[in-house]
Amino acid sequence: MDSMYEQIEYDGKRPREAYTADGAAFKEMNEENVYVTHTSDSGSGIINHRHNSIEILFGEEGEAEYKINGDVYTVGRNDILIIGAMDFHFARLTKVPFNRYGLTILPVYMRTIPAINEYLDIYKTLSPGDSVLLKGLSDREFAEYIHILRHLHEETRTPREDSAEMVSVYIHALTLMLKRKLHFQNPETAYSPLHQTMQQIKSYIDLNYREEINLEKLGELFYFQPGTISKYFKMECGINIKKYINTVRISNALGLLEKSDISIEAVAAEVGYSNVNTFLRQFNEMMQISPLQYRKKHRAYLKKHYTIDLF
Repeated sequence: MDSMYEQIEYDGKRPREAYTADGAAFKEMNEENVYVTHTSDSGSGIINHRHNSIEILFGEEGEAEYKINGDVYTVGRNDILIIGAMDFHFARLTKVPFNRYGLTILPVYMRTIPAINEYLDIYKTLSPGDSVLLKGLSDREFAEYIHILRHLHEETRTPREDSAEMVSVYIHALTLMLKRKLHFQNPETAYSPLHQTMQQIKSYIDLNYREEINLEKLGELFYFQPGTISKYFKMECGINIKKYINTVRISNALGLLEKSDISIEAVAAEVGYSNVNTFLRQFNEMMQISPLQYRKKHRAYLKKHYTIDLF
């Protein structure tokens, strides 16, 4: 199984999954705070995905394999899979039709809900061992999650005056359900001022990736010594700050490549790169394919990939 995935990677065959025929869902998945889908997919081949949002899949029928950071996860009936924001992942449908509910949530939005801030680590990609806890739920238990998703769908697609408050309540309920299911124990560092500052810096990058971002500027904004930001960001967030900035930018570049015909130079500028060669180098390093090749492969894939909206 691993050899099959590795060959796909090295062959550069990296089509990207889209929930609609024109790829329009990318905008919702990367710009909407909360977005719910219910889809049926009968496509074939390998599909890949990267986006700024946390993605949670709820298997209803059929089966798919997801490869995330080198580990392979299976999503079947009554299974839940959590994929952390910007984690690059492959998917291969193994039993079609693959019907699933999908929930995407922007991390920057999650951090605005105080009641769940201490549980945000729940929404990172789980280890294969921990992910077993979310497999094979009973029909009744799975239905409780779907009940929340349907309410979220209603409140976000046809919002009312108090919908923002209702959405946060449902996200809170979902978080507590996952906390209980995963036997989640929050690390003490989540309460520290240092941790909170690094999370604020992370949110700033998520929102302002188009602008010039450097350690000196971050130091001025967050009253921190520039020389220590890199050290503490890596310690608290688990990723080098420069790599995080580039990951956010490249993730947003993917959407522009998929949904527009603007030039590669314009894409680079739109996501914060003043030098197109820097953009090309970072894109190739992260995606193992050029931006132009990515755009061509994505569009060729969409022509033979069909997904039905079940809502």
